[in-house]
Amino acid sequence: MTRSTQTFARPSRAAASLVGAAIAISVFTAPVQAETMRLVVGQQETHAHFYGYERYAAWLKANSGIDPKVFGPSLLALPEIPNGVRDGVAGMGAVITAYFAAEFAETNLVANLSMLSTSGDTVDLPAAAMSGAMMEYVLLNCPDCLTQYKGQNQVFLGSASTSPYSLLCANPVVTLADMKGKKFRSGAANFGRWAEDVGGVKVSIPGNEIYDAMSQGVVDCAMLAVGDLIGASLADVTKAVHMGVPGGVFAGIAINNVNAGVWAKLPVTDRAAMIKGTATLVADIVTRQRQLELDAIAKANELKIAMTQADAETMTNYGVFVAGDLAVISTEFKTQYKLNDVDAKIAKVQELVTKWKGLTRDVGTDSAKLANIYWTVVLSKVDPATYGVK
Repeated sequence: MTRSTQTFARPSRAAASLVGAAIAISVFTAPVQAETMRLVVGQQETHAHFYGYERYAAWLKANSGIDPKVFGPSLLALPEIPNGVRDGVAGMGAVITAYFAAEFAETNLVANLSMLSTSGDTVDLPAAAMSGAMMEYVLLNCPDCLTQYKGQNQVFLGSASTSPYSLLCANPVVTLADMKGKKFRSGAANFGRWAEDVGGVKVSIPGNEIYDAMSQGVVDCAMLAVGDLIGASLADVTKAVHMGVPGGVFAGIAINNVNAGVWAKLPVTDRAAMIKGTATLVADIVTRQRQLELDAIAKANELKIAMTQADAETMTNYGVFVAGDLAVISTEFKTQYKLNDVDAKIAKVQELVTKWKGLTRDVGTDSAKLANIYWTVVLSKVDPATYGVK
């Protein structure tokens, strides 16, 4: 959804950094206060993002001079986080780039291609592949992406995609005929186009408003990962889950953007720790989502939530849509957002998604194994002495 000119209310007290630079101490000296940083995730404690943030905070506590404090939506709601990080209300935050379509258009181009992760060569953990592809593209292949983050006073470190999307519905939706006229909550443009392709109506609302929207009939179905039955407590308002469509993952999540001023003031050793820890942060989120998905399927059966799989007609229609949507995406980002070299960028993303499907094929729910891949292939190549400061 486009919010390029919209601003959001935010707390009046902004702080880029709350305490001075960290002081190294030995076991023979008394402890001193470390650099304090607000990490704002914008999700409830049951969510995989909150889980990842808490573990990331523990990593920073043990491996840097940073004293992290994790906040959910009590400090900043999801749509407020980009401006909050920009203005220093948060030192680090989970930025949903789709909320600011123009400001983060370069990243949103990749996010719009997320259905590549569930089409063609299929893998068990498309979120792992798309997260790796996004990080490698932004950090190592897209200076235009980094320029846009710099323009928002932010430093990009990592990306965490969701698990594959299904339809979480207030009432059963099974066939293509059932989908006509239904109101589908869409978190990104490509999902909205799919909803319209099957004759539905796309509805754009923030993720933390979905529960109320479904309970009040504002939307019929939310296009989300099955794990959100638990992670976002949507089992309370979901009566049926239809798997297979819309497919894809939500990839427009810059999971731990850092305020540029805060980043520049950190010692190189602390910046190195934040980069290194990002590998574990993303891996923890991706594998936690997979476990939540498995748990949610079990809970859905326990709660008598209907579980159905898309039929052959629906999947054939889906394949045609994904192939045709590449041209739509190309035209949109050339004309509406005036991006350069769009077709070459799309080709590079296709190449990287294929690469990362291979790299992550056998990961399963092994977070340590996945973190090592992210570190070795991408994050170890980011220089903490120069990245984000020169």
